Amino acid sequence: MSKEYGLVTKPEHYACVEDLLGRAGFVSSAREFTEKMLIEPDAMIWRTLLSSCSVHKNMEIGEFAANYLLELEPDDSATYVNLSNMYSVAGKWDSRDQIRQLMKNRGVKKEPGQSWIEVKNSVHAVFVGDRIHPLADRIYEFLENLNERAVRIGYVQTTKSL
Repeated sequence: MSKEYGLVTKPEHYACVEDLLGRAGFVSSAREFTEKMLIEPDAMIWRTLLSSCSVHKNMEIGEFAANYLLELEPDDSATYVNLSNMYSVAGKWDSRDQIRQLMKNRGVKKEPGQSWIEVKNSVHAVFVGDRIHPLADRIYEFLENLNERAVRIGYVQTTKSL
């Protein structure tokens, strides 16, 4: 990139390569890439690696990435939740409980799930289970219709974290 196009490599470029490797299932290569980067990996890089590990159920590298993330961003609930979910799926209940206790001890609270929907050129935030929004009935009706359409074309919903 630098030699051929004269571009200065930024953390975002590294995160893109990290994401590409992870999405393709090359989690070990993604870790090697992270360790050989010319810059110090930031939280975005470690989060991307952890996400890939969650998708591909790579516990060892997931724990490795999570340790860096917990050091860099100890107040970010996403890392704790992601790691806890990985442990749950693997049936490692003691490890899951330790992460949840660590989260509690540090006073970290999980943010509620949130989605956005655009209605008549106005963006509205909707939290999981939120029925307070003035358009909640219409929003949930739309989502129900969307889910039905997805099922008709073959979508199968999963309740597993990973």
